[in-house]
Amino acid sequence: MAKIGIGLIGCGARLRVVVRELFKATDQVEIVAIQDPNPHSIEAARQEFNSEARVYETYEELLRDPAAQWVMIGSWNSHHAGQAIAAFEAGKHVFCEKPLALSVDDCLAMRKAWKAAGTQFSIGFTLRYSPHYRRIKEILASGRIGAIVSMEFNETLDFNHGGYIHADWRRKTQWAGSHLLEKCCHDLDLVNWMTESLAIKAASFGGCDFFTPANAHHMARLGKSADGRDAYCTWNDPTIEGNIVNPFNADKDILDNQVAILQFANGVRLPHELLHGYSGASHVYLRHRRHVAGGCHIRPVGGQAYRVRHHAGGCTKRCLRRAWRGGFDSRREPGGEHRARRCAADLAGGRAARRVHGVCDG
Repeated sequence: MAKIGIGLIGCGARLRVVVRELFKATDQVEIVAIQDPNPHSIEAARQEFNSEARVYETYEELLRDPAAQWVMIGSWNSHHAGQAIAAFEAGKHVFCEKPLALSVDDCLAMRKAWKAAGTQFSIGFTLRYSPHYRRIKEILASGRIGAIVSMEFNETLDFNHGGYIHADWRRKTQWAGSHLLEKCCHDLDLVNWMTESLAIKAASFGGCDFFTPANAHHMARLGKSADGRDAYCTWNDPTIEGNIVNPFNADKDILDNQVAILQFANGVRLPHELLHGYSGASHVYLRHRRHVAGGCHIRPVGGQAYRVRHHAGGCTKRCLRRAWRGGFDSRREPGGEHRARRCAADLAGGRAARRVHGVCDG
């Protein structure tokens, strides 16, 4: 059977990661065409995926290649709409990296072109495929913890990740949109998916208070990495057009901290916080209507482990699920502990080898 031909539009590091994972999943696809303004990205893609892939100067030329049945778009966010619409008009199937586009009008135009083409359309919201979030979605949909009242999202980037955002093309809203769109569209997609609703009210405040010239001394304070690169700059690729070296002195207009509050049509409320330059991890906090003080806190703690805090009746039940031989081992089992056990078992479902500890601090 002939392989499915794919054309890459914008084959930078991010899209190459996606293609790498695609190649692990199937051997029925091949990269036949490439377009990118950066010769380094083109060479990297050809070396890794197909040294004979055709290189085009423009995406319009690539879309005329009949061998490219699918196109994968990994360009700057500001180009997504025009490239995707042109691909649909050329009869191509399309994978487009997130976010979809920079405006509602562009999103609607992309949808219209997709519907007219009758081809397939996939968007790079990868967290929907994470086993962790899929398990949370299953638990919510089952009704085991009741109806959701609120969810809390906190996205904190470590200092090198934050520096990367403030030094590459994402630092300009004209190229990337707001950072709440560029980075936190993953979070917003998750809450839309989990609540099965859409926001009807929103308010947000933020600023750029850390990545400023006055704070550039932190680069010297932290020193260099093991390979001799400056702090806050270990992710940066100076070969990419538009990238700069120092994120503190960059000409930019994105924020490095932002808070938002949302209310959804089904009554769920959501506080969201974004911080750059600090170490941390995202977390989800869920509260339900079954008890006034009730709720469930589900958080990855490394590897295949999850920490689950289930609050009910003033008592916090903590469950730690690990990929370990054996069954459920409860060190203490006072009244109400069954809820913690059940929640941990729900998360651990589907694995033959596991061990779960349930602890009550009441």
